[in-house]
Amino acid sequence: MNTLKNIVRLLAGSPDGLQAVLNHSQRLEALNRVLRGCIPAPLNQHCQVANLRDNILVLHADSSAWALKLRYGSRTLLQQLRQRGMPGLNTIEVKVRPPNPTLHRPEKIRPVQMSAKTAQLLDSIASGINDSPLKNALQRLAQHGKDAKLR
Repeated sequence: MNTLKNIVRLLAGSPDGLQAVLNHSQRLEALNRVLRGCIPAPLNQHCQVANLRDNILVLHADSSAWALKLRYGSRTLLQQLRQRGMPGLNTIEVKVRPPNPTLHRPEKIRPVQMSAKTAQLLDSIASGINDSPLKNALQRLAQHGKDAKLR
């Protein structure tokens, strides 16, 4: 609710407030590009600039494993960022923020259908096997192809 009040206050205020937000977001995007150039792959694909306030750069990492790698290299990263136009930067904070699952939905898994010919082949292989558990498993697997044919 507090965030909503801040947004309403921002929108009701002067256009300068919106311009400040736009300028800040553009600066963060530029910092994100610089950050990706300072960090080796694949780590650079698992972190991003979240904020810059009071000369503290806040980074988000996809997981605790990536956050640990960022924290481990933060001293070197701090030096690189200072050399690339951020001389007043004091600290880097790293926070874990997993990707939003609604934005990164996995592809739907399509069920694989077995052909009747494959089911027959599995059945014939099973008939020549003496090992009972393996024979039963192959026959159950072949049944999936037979069931798909009936549908």
